[in-house]
Amino acid sequence: MDQTLGKAERLNKRDFRYTKWTKSGRTVHFLLFRSKNEISVKRFGVVVSRKVKGAVRRNRIKRLLREFFRLNKPLFRESTSYSVRVTGLPERVTWEAVSGELRVLLSKAVRE
Repeated sequence: MDQTLGKAERLNKRDFRYTKWTKSGRTVHFLLFRSKNEISVKRFGVVVSRKVKGAVRRNRIKRLLREFFRLNKPLFRESTSYSVRVTGLPERVTWEAVSGELRVLLSKAVRE
């Protein structure tokens, strides 16, 4: 199993703008959107608003979300692009808090 986050698996600005996203799930701090893609690759992107104060905190949550995707690729569907929008941050941004909430979010999305 390849545990890297390659260039083909990352969403860029153009992918965010010109893709029709469907809302797939919501938790207290995250919104999950997904879209079918033409290439047979799982793709992932993160959106954090500047309303989340502090660049260090925004970058930390982005790193944790990308790491979750990298380590848990089997939970994601093939030929699908995923975008996670951060609506707020937990009081303590830890791996346990983020990964637990994302697992719940993905289990809701898989049922759909």
